[in-house]
Amino acid sequence: MFATLIRGADLVTPDGIEPKSIAIEDGKIAAVVAPGAAIDAREEIDATGKLVMPGLVDAHVHLREPGFEYKEDFSSGTMAAAAGGVTTIMDMPTDDPWTATAAQFEQKCDLMDGRIHVDVALQAAVGPQQNDIEALAALGAISFEIFLAGGRADFQVNDDSDFRSILVAIKGAGVVAGITAGDPGMVATLLDEITASGRRDIAAFNAVRPPEAEVLGVERACAMAVEIGTRIHFRQISCAASIDILKRFADHDTISSEVTPHNLLLTDEDAERLGPYGAVIPPLRSDADCAALQNALRDGTIDIVATDHAPHLRAEKERGRDDIWQVAPGLPGVQTFAAIMRALADQGALSLQDIARTCAEQPARLFGLYPRKGTLAVGSDADLVIIDPNSSTTITDDDQLSKAGWTPFAGLTTPGCIERVMLRGQTICRDGVVANTPIGSFLKR
Repeated sequence: MFATLIRGADLVTPDGIEPKSIAIEDGKIAAVVAPGAAIDAREEIDATGKLVMPGLVDAHVHLREPGFEYKEDFSSGTMAAAAGGVTTIMDMPTDDPWTATAAQFEQKCDLMDGRIHVDVALQAAVGPQQNDIEALAALGAISFEIFLAGGRADFQVNDDSDFRSILVAIKGAGVVAGITAGDPGMVATLLDEITASGRRDIAAFNAVRPPEAEVLGVERACAMAVEIGTRIHFRQISCAASIDILKRFADHDTISSEVTPHNLLLTDEDAERLGPYGAVIPPLRSDADCAALQNALRDGTIDIVATDHAPHLRAEKERGRDDIWQVAPGLPGVQTFAAIMRALADQGALSLQDIARTCAEQPARLFGLYPRKGTLAVGSDADLVIIDPNSSTTITDDDQLSKAGWTPFAGLTTPGCIERVMLRGQTICRDGVVANTPIGSFLKR
C-alpha cells in the first residue's frame, strides 16, 4: 500500500500528455501506471479531467534575505512560490551582503532553516576580488554568478584576464557559471548622455541598455567559454540579436541560456503603460524581440524560463513616477510563473509540453538537480502541480503573497487554475492557500 495515489490525471511531460495515475511513497514517485490500475493507497486524490505537471524549477529568484527583508524574505518568497506552482527555487546571491564567502553562504543556510515552503538551492557571487569558489562549491553552491554588467562595482568583471581566471576556477569546481551579460562602457556612456538631455521617462530608462550592449556581453562570454570549456548559463536573454549569437554557438553544449516570463509576454509598449512598475533590467523590448524570444524557446536555442523574481515595494517603484532614475528596477514574478506560461500556451506561443521542458526538466538538468527534481519519473521527488484546465485564473495584486504586493500582470485572466501543489508528496498549497508549516529543504548541487 502506497501513501498517496493521484488517480486519473493527464500527465504533462516534455514527451507528451498521457492519462496516468501516480503513486507516492516516502516523498518519492513510486509508480506511474495506467489510470485504471488496481492500486491501494492510504490517501487517494481524484484528478480525473485534471492536468498534473512537475513542480516548476525557478533558476533565478531574489529572496532578498539577508539585508532586504522589508522587500521579501525566505518565508514570504517561498510562500509566493508555492502558491504559483514553483516547488524548487535557486536563490540569487545579490543580497546584503552579497553571498561570496563560505561564512556568508552558511549564514544564509542558517537563516532559511525551518522557514522555507519550497526547496531552495543557493547561488554564490564571484568577482575579481571575491573568489572563494572551492569552499563555496564544497558547501553546495549550485552556481557562481559573474556580472559582466549590472552588478556591484566590486564584483563587476571588466578585465578579460580576471574573467578567464574565474572561469578556469569554476570549471575546476565542476559548477555552472551564471553570466549577466552586457557592456558596462556602453551603458555608462548612454546613461550620461540620456540623463544630461533631461529625459526622465521609462523610454529613457530602457534606452540606456540597448540590445547592442547585451550582444557584446553575450559574444564575449561565449568566446571565452568555448576557449576554456566552462559551463556557462546566460541570465535574462532579452533580444533577437543575442539569439543570433547563441545560434552561432549552438554546437557547444557548454552554453545555455534563460528568458523571463515578462520578456516573453510584455513589450516596450507595456513598459509605457506600466511606467515605473515596468522598469526592469534588461528592459522590456520590441514586439519583434518578444516574438524572437518565443521562437527561440520553442526551438531550443534558449533552454529555460526563469522569473528573475526581484520584488520591490510600491513606494520604491513610485519614486520613479516623475523621475525614472529614482526607480528600483525589477519585477516580482515567482507566484505568477505558471499562470503566465499557461497564458503563452493559450496564445500558441508554446505548448504545455514546452512548459514541462523549459520550466521544470531543463533547469533541473542544467543545475545538477535532475532527476531528483523537474520530472514525474519513478524515483524522483513527488513535486507536482494539479491544474483544473476547465477553470481560469485572474491575476490580482490582492492575491500576491510576496511582500511587494503587486504584479505587472494584474488583470490578466489565464486558462487553468492550480488546485494543489505538492512537495515531496505533501500538499503545500491547496486552492491558493499555503500550508502554515514550512517543509522546504536546502538543496545541494
